Amino acid sequence: MGADGVFSFEAGGAYRTRVTGEYVASGRFLTVDPPKRLVFTWGWETGAMPVPPGSSTVEITLEPVADGTLLRLVHSGLPSPEACAAHGEGWQHYIDRLALRAEGGDPGSDAWMQQPAQ
Repeated sequence: MGADGVFSFEAGGAYRTRVTGEYVASGRFLTVDPPKRLVFTWGWETGAMPVPPGSSTVEITLEPVADGTLLRLVHSGLPSPEACAAHGEGWQHYIDRLALRAEGGDPGSDAWMQQPAQ
């Protein structure tokens, strides 16, 4: 996820990434526990969603299961049902691409990268 960015993968470390077009997300890593858990704050510096940097939290956990790895992603602290729906759509888009890659497939170029900011 993201066209480019700067990441400091340690507790308290900051990140900033251009997700698509003009949309830039940023926050801080709260927990970095490879390969099991990653927790970070999330928000948009630019974009249509009123979710400022640091105002929400994303927790990703990875758990081994019989046929692979179970990924759980919980995004909490979003300010409205509309923000929840928009972020749910975005996370699903990128998780689908990740799953295809994890299965040995090639998701190809991300069509969302061609979309300008709205």
